Amino acid sequence: MKKDGFIQPARLRTLLASAAITLLAACGGGSDDDAKRAPDVAKTTKGEVRAVDRAGMRSYFGIPFAAPPVGNLRWAPPAPAANWTAPLAKTQSAAPCLQTSSSSFRLPNGQEDCLYLDVHAPTGDGPFPVMVWIHGGAFNTGGTVTYADPSPLVSKGVIVVNIAYRMGAMGFLGHPALKAADGSVGNYGIMDQQAALRWVQENIESFGGAKNNVTIFGESAGGFSVMTHLASPLSRGLFSKAIVQSGGYAFDRQLTREALEAQSTTIVNNALTAAGVTCATVDAACLRGLSADVVNNQLATAFTTANSSPVPSVDGRVLPRSIKATFAAGENNRVPVVNGSNRDEWSLFVAARELAAPPLTAAGYPTYLQTSLGLPATVASLYPLTDYGTNAAQQPSLAATAVGTDVVFACPALNLSKRIAAQNSQIWMYEFRDRTAIPSIGRTTVSFPQGAGHSYELQYLFNLRDLENNERRDLQTSMSRYWTNFSRTGDPNNGTAVAVAWPAFTAPDKVLALDVASGGGNRVLTTFEAEHKCATAWSSLTF
Repeated sequence: MKKDGFIQPARLRTLLASAAITLLAACGGGSDDDAKRAPDVAKTTKGEVRAVDRAGMRSYFGIPFAAPPVGNLRWAPPAPAANWTAPLAKTQSAAPCLQTSSSSFRLPNGQEDCLYLDVHAPTGDGPFPVMVWIHGGAFNTGGTVTYADPSPLVSKGVIVVNIAYRMGAMGFLGHPALKAADGSVGNYGIMDQQAALRWVQENIESFGGAKNNVTIFGESAGGFSVMTHLASPLSRGLFSKAIVQSGGYAFDRQLTREALEAQSTTIVNNALTAAGVTCATVDAACLRGLSADVVNNQLATAFTTANSSPVPSVDGRVLPRSIKATFAAGENNRVPVVNGSNRDEWSLFVAARELAAPPLTAAGYPTYLQTSLGLPATVASLYPLTDYGTNAAQQPSLAATAVGTDVVFACPALNLSKRIAAQNSQIWMYEFRDRTAIPSIGRTTVSFPQGAGHSYELQYLFNLRDLENNERRDLQTSMSRYWTNFSRTGDPNNGTAVAVAWPAFTAPDKVLALDVASGGGNRVLTTFEAEHKCATAWSSLTF
């Protein structure tokens, strides 16, 4: 995994291109065409879009990047959007895609007609680097509306594009009746993301963006989506850099096409039976003709029962082979990557459980490892309760957090970084460690401190809430600098000055800790592998 220290040709091209862009911007550009600016009205290939001026940012909301996936386009690859005549003048994000999940994180007012994106651009002269955000939510919840204020990033001179995609039963069902001519089926949500990336290539220059400098980034399911694009041949050339935030999970849960078809057949049969719907033949016309009521209720229930946390399948087209196998074969798309996880990822899920049930007990701790994580109860002995503070009531929740964090997120993230480094590709790894981070749920009602839980870094990249104190605001500044420097130059250290140099990942002792000052601040972390027991308890994990 040790690198030879020479600049790779692709890296050199990135640096030269970045230097040229920086020089042109500093000089005001070589011509009117060189200095790109986000206009009041942007022209896309389908029609014009009017901006909403916000403090230091111009936002263009609700732009259709594909046709509504309804009727004959339900469970079909995204089709081109129709042209429009009058300029679009939306003032907020479109409704989220349908949330066919019982999750407490689901957004209200989900719609099948949902393939829209938002563009948030700086007000100065470009061309600007482009960051395409893919939201998380276990591939069954979430939407662009949550991330409508990316000003921590945009204020540092990048365009942020927030994209929607079909989720749950609408995005990842793979019934054999829906097969394409090439035999592939499913992964419609990933096809939506690829359609949005193609839209960026075709249109972002009209907003002041640089189409040859696109970074995709996402968290959780969004991070898994980034991994999917790194593995998919259909995504090649649509982006030049990638950031994976807590996306290195569930690689061993990817279904084969055959398994997806069998599972989807059961889901559809159960849904039709529950709804009392009879089709002469369960074909594409039958499925695409199901009423919204059946889709929202019986189909959603059947899908969630069978697959409460779907991930993209090996469909034969979007993914010819699994992500893990693609990387193992060295067939992944080679671009610079930032990859990382959070110190206490699993606390979010332990906290969510506690909102509906009593706190974990010492007696229930081994059983929880079995039922919620699918692990042998003996794993509890590797994480003894006495290692987790002196508060006996909190120890089971803190221990369960550590186990889930290590096996689901931290160690797979480390293995992914090792794999990319072994390919002599540029890779930087971080761990978000702010244990003062404001939790998304149960701040005052959950019985244990959640620490740096799953998704809790997002408030440092997007304005999700008031951060309440200056040390958190300082962390927001430093994180957004690393992210936007990477987007601009392919190196998180190059661009706006950073206080702590982030070493490229070559070994497990080259991980950057992202933390508030009272927690130790940003620093190079040499103990990641040992802290998360990756070389001992989880040495059998291969990705």
